[in-house]
Amino acid sequence: MKHPRLQLNKRAFWCGVAVLAVLRCGLTGVQQAYTWVGGAPLDDELMFRAAQAITAGEWLGAYDYLTLSKAMFFPVWLALLHALHLPYLVSGAALWCAASLLAAFAFAPLWRNAAPGRGRVLTLGLFAALAFLPSSWAAYTLRVYRDNIFPALCLLFFAGMAGMALRAVFYTAQQKPLWPWLLAAGVGLACAYLDREDAGLFLLPFGGAATVIVLAVLAKKRRWLCCAAQAIPYAVLAAGVLTFCGLNYSHYGMFALSDFSEGSFAAAMGAMMRVDTDTHAPFLSVPADARAKIYEAVPELEPLAYWLEEDAQMQNDFRDPGLNDYRAGSFYWAIRRAAQFEGVYDSAQTADAYWQNVADKINAACDAGTLPSRAGKRVATSQPIKAEYVGATLSETWNGFWHVLGLRACEPYESLRSIGTQDDIAAWSGYLHCGFNNAAVAGKDTPYYSPCQKAVFAVMQAWTAVYSVVLTVCVLCAVLLQLIELLPWIRKKCAAETVVPWLLLFGIFGIALLRCAMIAFVEVSSFGIGTSTMYLATVHPLLVVYAFTGLYLYGKAIKRIKRKDNA
Repeated sequence: MKHPRLQLNKRAFWCGVAVLAVLRCGLTGVQQAYTWVGGAPLDDELMFRAAQAITAGEWLGAYDYLTLSKAMFFPVWLALLHALHLPYLVSGAALWCAASLLAAFAFAPLWRNAAPGRGRVLTLGLFAALAFLPSSWAAYTLRVYRDNIFPALCLLFFAGMAGMALRAVFYTAQQKPLWPWLLAAGVGLACAYLDREDAGLFLLPFGGAATVIVLAVLAKKRRWLCCAAQAIPYAVLAAGVLTFCGLNYSHYGMFALSDFSEGSFAAAMGAMMRVDTDTHAPFLSVPADARAKIYEAVPELEPLAYWLEEDAQMQNDFRDPGLNDYRAGSFYWAIRRAAQFEGVYDSAQTADAYWQNVADKINAACDAGTLPSRAGKRVATSQPIKAEYVGATLSETWNGFWHVLGLRACEPYESLRSIGTQDDIAAWSGYLHCGFNNAAVAGKDTPYYSPCQKAVFAVMQAWTAVYSVVLTVCVLCAVLLQLIELLPWIRKKCAAETVVPWLLLFGIFGIALLRCAMIAFVEVSSFGIGTSTMYLATVHPLLVVYAFTGLYLYGKAIKRIKRKDNA
């Protein structure tokens, strides 16, 4: 007897989406934000201050050594939420739900041959799996920082590119429009690129590969208009970058996104890292002995020596006591603050000219042999790739991958209490329209959570424990099944309808590993802070999508093979 399969009509489907979205946002509504006023000047406070300046009509505020140091889309998001009187945390959850729903629809062509009601069940299932992904409510999302929305923006991009690619392959007869998916991908790409400096290294390889593959498919089908539409994501990215550069130019006289990761400061940092050193401890980019040589060769840097080598507050804020020196991930902030104290950042033009002069003099000294050089000329704030980092990076990539699969450090609450005066917390809460966990347990310095909150958190953690096991098993099975599916292809010619989905899933899994490797390199070369859920949060949804769609596609293929063998 054949059992009826679960199916949904359109009304039931959309009711299910609404219930799940409200429940997901409701869980975040129970959470409380976290901040440390005075303790995060490079991160949360920078973003919050910039958002307030945008609200006041002053773009990013008065210029100093931090103003253009990071990608600044997140303050725009905060200012928008403030203008619309929307709560910060719940809005972040709603954005995540929207990206999750778009991703669920993006992959719907894979189950196009199923009955419509059955296809809606699968789409709803993928939406639920993404919407209730525990990393989307982890403690890092409670900070007033750009990573609250970065995973959602990346998922928006991946969903747009995947939705476009699958419709280009499967819906030739109906000529499904591709531009809405390309536009969605462009919005995700532009916003993510403007939200974090490393977004381009993460997103553009996937986007470039997808564009090339789809162009080959579309050209074969002579869909020339759709070929031209492939430029949409990159046009949207260019428009976003030009807009931000234009605003920076009109307010600070600098046509650039950042004066940190590009331009003269990056040139100066690259030049400093050229100078040879007798110190080979990990995490050090410009050790003390190299700095001593640079001060002597470049008089313009001598005034900064006091702040970097003697000032007690600078030592406390940036110096690593274990290494008795500045880690690579701290040194560039320390030297920028030292330059601020010496008036270098009175204007963007002054800073640009100063760092370019420093870069030119160090490079000239290295080229002339006045300064010992260990590398060629480069423009970068990151450490150069060295052979000694390869093994450590691979090991940390492996750790990061299992950290993601195990959904580690996804607690839905912050164990530290928000720090700040009552006036400070009131200002943050009033602007962001959300509560902060600044109340303390009686007699302790830990945050107070009500019995209701604790009960909700317990349910969320139980869900995380179950989810981690299911995700691990499903990802490993999907990898195995996809590899098994590859073997028959080697012996026969396959159509685009077979090859493109396989390549899409392969690309999703590969880009997830690339992100793990990117974060691993920064960790072993510059930060040394340990494996971080916040920096790996973009990997979680990729593995969920990979496992869900991979099991559906190739699990069915294995069943067909078994039926043929039995026959």
